[in-house]
Amino acid sequence: MALLTALIVLFTTRANAKLRYNLFVGCLALFIAAVGTTFCIELNNFVPSASLHTMFLGNPVFGDTLILPGPTQNITGSVFLDNLVIYLNTYSSSIVMVWFLIICAKSIRFMVDIRTLKQIKTSQVYHSGSMLAEKVQHLAAKYRIKQKVQILQSGIIKVPMVLGHFKPLILIPLGLINGLSMKEVDAILSHEMAHIKRRDYLVNILQSAAEILFFFNPAVLWVSNMIKTEREHCCDDMAVNNVETKMDYIKALVLCQEFASETPSYVMAINGGKSNLIYRVQRLISSRNRPLNKLEKVIIGLILISAVGISTAFSGKETKLAAVVKNEKTVFQDNSDSIYNQLLKDGLAKADIEIYCMLDKDAFMINGKKQPAAIHAKYAQLYLKKGQKVSYRFEKDYKNSVSQQSASVRETVQTVQKAARAERAAAKVEASQAKAQATANTQEVHAVKAQSAAIDSQKLAADKAKDQNDMTKDLIADRLIKDKTNLSYQLNVDELIIDGEKQSDVIHRKYMRKYLKHAKQNISVSVSTN
Repeated sequence: MALLTALIVLFTTRANAKLRYNLFVGCLALFIAAVGTTFCIELNNFVPSASLHTMFLGNPVFGDTLILPGPTQNITGSVFLDNLVIYLNTYSSSIVMVWFLIICAKSIRFMVDIRTLKQIKTSQVYHSGSMLAEKVQHLAAKYRIKQKVQILQSGIIKVPMVLGHFKPLILIPLGLINGLSMKEVDAILSHEMAHIKRRDYLVNILQSAAEILFFFNPAVLWVSNMIKTEREHCCDDMAVNNVETKMDYIKALVLCQEFASETPSYVMAINGGKSNLIYRVQRLISSRNRPLNKLEKVIIGLILISAVGISTAFSGKETKLAAVVKNEKTVFQDNSDSIYNQLLKDGLAKADIEIYCMLDKDAFMINGKKQPAAIHAKYAQLYLKKGQKVSYRFEKDYKNSVSQQSASVRETVQTVQKAARAERAAAKVEASQAKAQATANTQEVHAVKAQSAAIDSQKLAADKAKDQNDMTKDLIADRLIKDKTNLSYQLNVDELIIDGEKQSDVIHRKYMRKYLKHAKQNISVSVSTN
């Protein structure tokens, strides 16, 4: 799954977020389906009376086949892998118990988080006003959302978010709207409505359940993180289509990031939880997705090397099994070399010579040669049980084989240690780069804020100049100013003074309603040719 995800990342750098999201979700769903199918098959084949560890500690017979190990016989051809398989099977019940306890702990935390979300929905919430409610209904009709969407202000949260699937609720931090322009409000609401349209809240809950079950699998956690990233990108794209310019949406992202704090785990927030703001801004500007970073490439390479190595070890031609499991019947051989010793005693085999024999109810074969009926009857009486077949192989150069296996184990351990050292070095480099990137991100955020402030200042100055020009024209039209080359007037919430004379309340209210946008605004103009 990790390799498939890496290929998707590599070949979809120019693809849209919706395609990448669907591919990542497909990878995770395919993995879960494969695991579920494998579990069902193994459950149907489970034999309660067979103890797993006896498969390697004794020489059990299951069904019609018994394979007796010779002196050099092993399971996979690698002592290291043999010991690993034996250890995992011996302590499998303990491993499963630890896995189950961790899942229980994570499930409890999951339920606590769900309860916290319910408390957020009902604690310290206030009406958002008719204007926001109308905007939400307009966007719901535009996105063709069938559920009734409610919007409230919350005194707990610090960033806009969506809660619920069947009854979706948009929560806005209390007081946030007062510092936003209408375009920025539209951008925020468009993003949250996109989450509702895509049913992201429900998908995120199911995805979190998968993370709990496969907490030990780094590939699942990586793919899940990619899904969360592409989910925010999809909503970014939908929101950008509902604003005039990308800059309006970017300004909304920056402002929400300033308000952001620790976001609950299972909500849909505009800041995307722990996603990188700078990367999202860069993607919106360049329309290009992030490729694999260095650490991800190293991990994928190690996974590929490990998969090839394990496949090679288990698929060699000289692979020998200590037991073949077919049904519930179990028979133990006290001395695994007894048949070999009997062959030496009867002169049918010579020491240090490779021997392969096969014994069943019809014949006794040694190195492909059928033995007389008397010998067959003797060995069948000694070693053959009803319905069984015995196979035996002895390899020469046993000591050399053991030495070679030991050398192979040492080489494997050294390779693993080198890979671990390389991974630690790569992790240090990645951490250093991440720290430098964080510093650069902070500087870029400040630059974006400064640019936004400059744009707002320019816009404010332009609006002020326009108001002054329009008011001057109206005063001339109303004959309150006779000489436009030599004039002076001042307007505030208390009075209107023209050329040093205070005007009547009727005239003051007329111009105040038309040109004053808030109580602290003051318009003052003085023109003189002298």
